[in-house]
Amino acid sequence: MSYYPPGPPTYPSIPFGAVPPEPQPRNRRNLTLILAAIVAVLALVFASVVVIVLKNKKGEFHIPFLSLTSADAPGDAPFMAQPNLTNKPLDNGLRLSAQTGAPNQGTRLVSGTTPGLYIGGSTGCDPAGLGNFLAQHPSQAAAWASVYGISTQAIPYYLDTLTPVVLSADTWVTNYSYTGGSAVPFQDVLQAGTSVLVDSAGVPRVRCQCGNPLGPAASAPIGGYRIRGTRWQGYQVNYITRVAYNTQNVTVVNNTTTVINQAPAQANTPAGGAAALLTLLNPDTRALFDRTVGGLLDLSGQPPLTEALPTPASLNVPLAARSDEAATQNGLARAGETAAAPEVTQMAESNGNTPPTEGQTTEAASGTDASAAGQTSSEETSTAPSTTTSSDTSSSASSSSSSAAPSPTVFSGSGDSIGSFSFTENNQSVTCQAPSQETTGSVSLTCSDGLSRTVDQSSLSQSSVTSATDSAGIWRLSLGSTSVPITSATWQTLIATTTETTTTQTPTATETTEVPTTTEETTTETTEETTETPTTTPAG
Repeated sequence: MSYYPPGPPTYPSIPFGAVPPEPQPRNRRNLTLILAAIVAVLALVFASVVVIVLKNKKGEFHIPFLSLTSADAPGDAPFMAQPNLTNKPLDNGLRLSAQTGAPNQGTRLVSGTTPGLYIGGSTGCDPAGLGNFLAQHPSQAAAWASVYGISTQAIPYYLDTLTPVVLSADTWVTNYSYTGGSAVPFQDVLQAGTSVLVDSAGVPRVRCQCGNPLGPAASAPIGGYRIRGTRWQGYQVNYITRVAYNTQNVTVVNNTTTVINQAPAQANTPAGGAAALLTLLNPDTRALFDRTVGGLLDLSGQPPLTEALPTPASLNVPLAARSDEAATQNGLARAGETAAAPEVTQMAESNGNTPPTEGQTTEAASGTDASAAGQTSSEETSTAPSTTTSSDTSSSASSSSSSAAPSPTVFSGSGDSIGSFSFTENNQSVTCQAPSQETTGSVSLTCSDGLSRTVDQSSLSQSSVTSATDSAGIWRLSLGSTSVPITSATWQTLIATTTETTTTQTPTATETTEVPTTTEETTTETTEETTETPTTTPAG
């Protein structure tokens, strides 16, 4: 009996009940090699996916921003709304040598008392003006003083311990914006040429252009952040400097820089209790000179100081955010800790400590830094503009948006609602102005292109803007049936509508009836049109 069809068999007949022969060893080896190759490929794919998810996942990991602030920019939510300062362009010959400082987490670590680190002379800083401004604005004063752990009464005395200088290098600091009545920290790179106030340890403490408080940079690698802002000429990531903490001493020996983790000696404080000195660079002669720290204010009219001011060393510590939200925004693990978030450290390791750059800043870059920015994470590749493709999702969703990926929205000013904003439509920049009076419902916008647009007032409030701003820092606003990315926006404080009620009470019924009684002229005119009533009143 045979279970095979008639005809010559293709394979040898196997009797019923017989055990089939085992596969040849060669076939088993081939199968093993194939499975091993599959496992290796899957491992590589998994590793790549882990890196991509780490960089792109917006639900569990927020990639923090490192802002770029040029010397003349007003800054984000400045403490002083109308600064009176113009920084002069910095001569390239005054820039700090790129070799100064120790390579540290993708930047250059320098001691704040390094001779020539800062430029002296005329800086345009006005510490007395800042003190007067804060004295007249209690809310800003309370937020400003909280950064240094002092009372508002101690502000003039603390300002008197600082010295105005000009940065000779792009410098990474913790900046504080005035938002919602509080000082909100964010990581920021100040352009060389920026006027600042520094303490006796050489740590930038105030940005003169806007009055914002400053502190040491967060303790995290720069590659774990995403650059936000427009890069200026001469900007390069690996030339950004940050001032060493009080536990770090930077020593240079034979052009070899080392970092020693120990408290530095107070070399800038002369013996005998004399005032601290900083060695600054004269911008005219290029010579170094010693400058006494502080002592610029007349405190004779101030009430006596009743508290001890913090020492520069006690303030020269890494940022420890006060809330988990602030910690996330600054790349830290959690509130109260100075350590970087593990995801930030892993991201820096995955991209070679070269931070990705948001939006069109990649196109604006030039030189080696531009090529380095091109070797960033896959998330930047998906968001960065390209001259050969037009795969940006926002442009495909709306014909009014630009073909290039939008840049993060630049916010300025202060207040509780957006007063004006700009966006690009049909390759044309359009600016719209919102009413300044407090109201509800839909409001009409005045736009530069002459088109009629309306928007709901609630969508311009701080809470709505925050919820409509994605993790890339882009605020999208619904105008009609489309949602457009906003390039820049300015905050304003809405005016209460109480003034409207007073104007509506003027032409009241009692007044219109009283006017004809004092004027025996034609009463028929007052019944025909109430707008003529005020015109007859002066005549009487």
